[in-house]
Amino acid sequence: MDKTDPAVLMALFGMPPKEAMAYLEGKGLRITFNWAEMLDEAHARAFTVAKAMRLDVLRDIRTGVLDALATGKTLRQFEAELTPLLQAKGWWGKQIVVDSQGQAQQVQLGSPHRLKTIYQTNLQSAFMAGRMQAQMAATSCVYLMYVAVMDGRTRASHAALDGKIWRKDDAVWASIYPPNGHNCRCRTRGLTEGQLKREGLSLSDPPDIVTREVTAGKNVATGELFRTHQTGVTVKDALGKSITMWVDPGFDSSPLAGHPMDKLLAKKAVDALGNAAGFDLVRQAVLSDTRMRAWRAFIENTERSGIRNKLGENAIQGQSMTVGILSPQTVLALAEQDLNFSPVLSVEDRLIVGKKAKRHGNDGDALQPGDWLAAPELLSGAYAYLDKKTGQLVLVYAHGTSEQSVQLVFEKTGAAASAYLTDNALVMQKVQSGRWEMVK
Repeated sequence: MDKTDPAVLMALFGMPPKEAMAYLEGKGLRITFNWAEMLDEAHARAFTVAKAMRLDVLRDIRTGVLDALATGKTLRQFEAELTPLLQAKGWWGKQIVVDSQGQAQQVQLGSPHRLKTIYQTNLQSAFMAGRMQAQMAATSCVYLMYVAVMDGRTRASHAALDGKIWRKDDAVWASIYPPNGHNCRCRTRGLTEGQLKREGLSLSDPPDIVTREVTAGKNVATGELFRTHQTGVTVKDALGKSITMWVDPGFDSSPLAGHPMDKLLAKKAVDALGNAAGFDLVRQAVLSDTRMRAWRAFIENTERSGIRNKLGENAIQGQSMTVGILSPQTVLALAEQDLNFSPVLSVEDRLIVGKKAKRHGNDGDALQPGDWLAAPELLSGAYAYLDKKTGQLVLVYAHGTSEQSVQLVFEKTGAAASAYLTDNALVMQKVQSGRWEMVK
């Protein structure tokens, strides 16, 4: 039986496929010509297959993967069902394809080998993402142990991590949570305090996390090099020799950047209200480097997805991403007025490229890509106002000039309802009129 057969994975991990399904279902669709165009955290937010230049083809492939997860289809069943569908749509064999830059190239589209790679990579990533979500949600799970399949096919650098134990909130898991490359069979095991003691286990030495910049691929038509960062973890092997496990380009990310983690972080923030240390851990996770790279991927995927509707506008996929977190003082001050706001704030793609964004663009007060990218950092220092008329929360921060500010309006759910530039004089007018009340 294939090592990536869903039945084997479910038996190995002891979990149903629903978490893995949620991970894949939460992804948007991203058209790419070269797989290296979209690396790292972007893969946690969007589903892509290189050279699948039509949205319907990309959607069919994702549907096939989801069906394999839901029903436990083997690789042969996956291939047998998807192959004729892709052939009927012309996405098969070697063909001349025009890339996003207008360059025509002869490329390999669908093939048995490509379907195997799509099946294995997406199943493994989805199951691991679901496993991490469950581990992060379990309060009893305090530590994670790296587990490698110790056989002749295991890479030496992956084997060197076998048995290493770190706290589940250690930064190392943001980069090396499996899979860490194509055909990586590693996994993690969650451990409680009690298990650590009963089994005579102990924490490993603090990991030495290193990074470097590498070339992940090349556009043969233009000569453009795709550069990305690569994370490595240096540990001691069984003989006491230092060895670095470098995560393969494209796998240097974490399920922490995925959509299901948005909801989990929001729930943990609510549960941690009144617990300063617990709330701070959630805040650190929301604003971590991993999440911020995911935010950049979300913005760039929304802005440059290349998916267009009949009007020539970016198609809205209903994707959202956490953008920041309120202070517990702000949440509690609102609660004193019987206003229960989610501490974790999110933005949906429709605000960035939808009708509201287009209207604000015509009015000259729309947020630009650079404004969106900077939002998580600047929101932490924003002034908070309660709109007495609508019951919404308004966060305002400087836009770099003395005349304008960025204004983001949030519903009680934490979802952003609007975002645009506003004159500071209008902000003062609303405060002085009593419509806006500053939240302490």
